[in-house]
Amino acid sequence: MASNAGQVARILYKEIVPGDLRKILAQSNDADTGGGARDFRFGSYDLLLPVIKQMFPNTIKENRKRNGSVIQIDVFQGKFFWHNVSNQVVSKDSFFEPPTDVRPSEGRITRVHEYGCFDTSRVPSGGAGNRVLLLLIQLTDGSVWPYYAEEKTLRTPGVWDPVVAKEILDCLDAVRPSNRAVIGYRDFTNAGRYCNGK
Repeated sequence: MASNAGQVARILYKEIVPGDLRKILAQSNDADTGGGARDFRFGSYDLLLPVIKQMFPNTIKENRKRNGSVIQIDVFQGKFFWHNVSNQVVSKDSFFEPPTDVRPSEGRITRVHEYGCFDTSRVPSGGAGNRVLLLLIQLTDGSVWPYYAEEKTLRTPGVWDPVVAKEILDCLDAVRPSNRAVIGYRDFTNAGRYCNGK
């Protein structure tokens, strides 16, 4: 990734937790009562909205149930790019939905189990002291490339561009409750940035 860092316009990132892995496998429910959500949730939705709109630049109308009634909501649409097992570039329309009534601060990328870029075989092992993050990296041409990154590679000089690594590590090292996953973004085209820690 270090060689492509000059093309990076902005990065949106979130820590991958065990529940996220179950979502990729379409096994996200913790009980036997339902199918479970197949999405990656991003808290602090209102604060992330500027970068979400950049990465998912189109707005489409979808019917969703809100407050007991079906209404039309705005869903943000973009496109994810990644390399398949043959190293060919593939892409697929991507969608970011606004919060629901039940989770008013969480937007989400939906149906993550349908995207090859989120395949669990791409997820590093992680473990204690080596958190794993999902990075949505938007290049200056507008394309958005999802990656998984290990904390240890971010801390290894020369693996990632030092400016990118420092931005994410500063957020990883910030103080937050132990049950709160790391979420943040940095827009390198302006002064935009957010980290959910202190």
